[in-house]
Amino acid sequence: MNAPIPLPKARLEALTDGIFAVTMTLLVLDLRFPPDALDRQAAFSSALASILDRFDNYAISFVALCVFWLSHLRLMRGLREPDATFAWLNLGFLLLATLVPSLSALVGDNPSHPRAAILYGANLVGILAFEALMWRRMCRRLANDSVTDAAGLWRTMRSRFAIACGIIVAGILTALAEIALGATEGFAPYVYLLLLASGVLRPRYTKARPARR
Repeated sequence: MNAPIPLPKARLEALTDGIFAVTMTLLVLDLRFPPDALDRQAAFSSALASILDRFDNYAISFVALCVFWLSHLRLMRGLREPDATFAWLNLGFLLLATLVPSLSALVGDNPSHPRAAILYGANLVGILAFEALMWRRMCRRLANDSVTDAAGLWRTMRSRFAIACGIIVAGILTALAEIALGATEGFAPYVYLLLLASGVLRPRYTKARPARR
């Protein structure tokens, strides 16, 4: 029985980079001024306030996508060649990533609706799950020579993905609490920025130590 032929790594990287570029660009389409925004001072002030209210959702979603893309970049650095299973996991990862602009707009249009907050957070958890499965596949079967301790790397990444999921769940619960209390200033989206601040998706590649004589 012939062994499966590895798939081109460069093609998968190019597809991922292209989809992330388009997805990040689509986020800004939710920041729209109305046609008459420049006609009157009052209309301009109202439109500017509306844009500022949506800007935090745009910026936080953009940063979240940056974190996922950077983690994928580091993942591909340790990958030898993708197989069919890894490719399908990558496609599932991209499928959920492309939903971020629509769900970000949904949250912006429905800031006081619990389902919008739950859908947005659940999608981020799904993206994390696919990325974690790709790390697992790489560490167990597809690691290249730059990964000197694949089992240890996977243990580290597994704990960091668990922390990341906990951060997202905390963001969802904070949003639901704010909605229930009728808070006018929503701080729940900023919880997601902890994904960047904590660096949970940044692995440490251990270097082999020279043997002592």
